[in-house]
Amino acid sequence: MNPFFLRVLLAADSAPDTTAVEYYLHDAGHEVVRVEAHGDTALKAARLVHPDLVVLSGSLPGSLDGVALAAALQQQVLAPTPVIIVTDPAELPALLARQIPSAAWPCHSEASTLPDAAA
Repeated sequence: MNPFFLRVLLAADSAPDTTAVEYYLHDAGHEVVRVEAHGDTALKAARLVHPDLVVLSGSLPGSLDGVALAAALQQQVLAPTPVIIVTDPAELPALLARQIPSAAWPCHSEASTLPDAAA
């Protein structure tokens, strides 16, 4: 058993990305407790499942995109819970330009791609 086992909420709008991230989280010994494709439903799910970690896409459909969802999670639901935003490198400049309170948002950006989970 993984001594650093995490219960993870995954919110992503791309099925291939969701599958790949879910595969790697499971492979690392973590449990994906919920998968949501919209920011609004991910916020509701977080209130229900109280995850240890939230991994989300920057470009979620609905009234809450990834950045708005992360802010709502930190303000309303999961203040001490880490949130990781995974996004297309082409979307990164726009996300980083958003007005995000720096004290609440340690930021690290790294361009990479996920290997194919089926390989």
